[in-house]
Amino acid sequence: MDTNIMLRTLTSKSGISGYENSIAQYAAHELGKYCDSSEINKMGSVHGYIKGTGGENRRKIMLEAHMDQVGFLVTMINDDGSISFTAAGGIDARILPCLRVKILGEKTIDGVILAPGDESVAEKNAELKTLKIYTGYSADELKKIVSPGDAVVFDSDYIELFDNLRCSGSMDNRSGMTAVFNALEYIKQNPVEADIHVVFSTQEEIGLRGAYTSTYDINPDMAIVIDVTHGTTVDSVDDTGVFDLGSGAIILRGPNVDYNMSKKLIDLAEDSGIKHKVEVAGGASGTTAWAIQTIRCGVPVLLISIPLRYMHTNVEVLDTKDVENSGRLMGLATEYFGKEVK
Repeated sequence: MDTNIMLRTLTSKSGISGYENSIAQYAAHELGKYCDSSEINKMGSVHGYIKGTGGENRRKIMLEAHMDQVGFLVTMINDDGSISFTAAGGIDARILPCLRVKILGEKTIDGVILAPGDESVAEKNAELKTLKIYTGYSADELKKIVSPGDAVVFDSDYIELFDNLRCSGSMDNRSGMTAVFNALEYIKQNPVEADIHVVFSTQEEIGLRGAYTSTYDINPDMAIVIDVTHGTTVDSVDDTGVFDLGSGAIILRGPNVDYNMSKKLIDLAEDSGIKHKVEVAGGASGTTAWAIQTIRCGVPVLLISIPLRYMHTNVEVLDTKDVENSGRLMGLATEYFGKEVK
């Protein structure tokens, strides 16, 4: 699998929280290349299944990455033809003035987020409610093709920067999905004893919802989650919880993951020569691992993260080698932890 091509393809699919159909349809199709079966469940999450080579006591391992992206919803078409909107997911309103967007109505149309005409922009304090989208259409024309509740996404290009760096919107968490596909490549070539359940979950950005429902359905013996973590930028002021691009797979330690298994995952990365670093979180990880851990009687969870700059913007940047290291570690971990319980 070509990581660069998969990233480019996945980031081109729209899928804000609750509106993931486009990315879900593509993911379900791609899982058919690796899994015995794939489907989209009632929550819109994508499930894939690979039967393990072990006997009756084989384990169930869930590999999970959320597939939704942050975006916006139309709330009102104003008399002057501008569009009012609200956020779906956490977005810093300061980055929005003058950005290009696409409104996914009866047909897809282009728009620009207008800067408010007051001092709030100069003070870097623009509130979402003060911003409007301009399309050039009149109010009457817009109402024929755009309705309240329609999705709005960043209009972003996939850019190949120097060396292995890539820039696009929705790298959170299409990079995690890409890493899962890398892991599936490994499993295809090295079948494991455990049953593998792949989940690309919905609505992570607004409450981890797809992860809750999928985990309840599958009831796995353990889960391995891949998401993004914060990459170092020029204004980073905290050395903890921020990682240089190119750091490799970031392995979480803390109460959100299984204590002994996370230590074994670190040992596995070291023994396998996989570039990695350790992240520590004293509480919630801010990922679907937080939801998965608490389903039914509890699920032992591991979390691997990919360093990402400018999270929740239209110009998220990562290193494709980090994606590949994370996917390879997930594949090896599936093999290591998937040995049949005797």
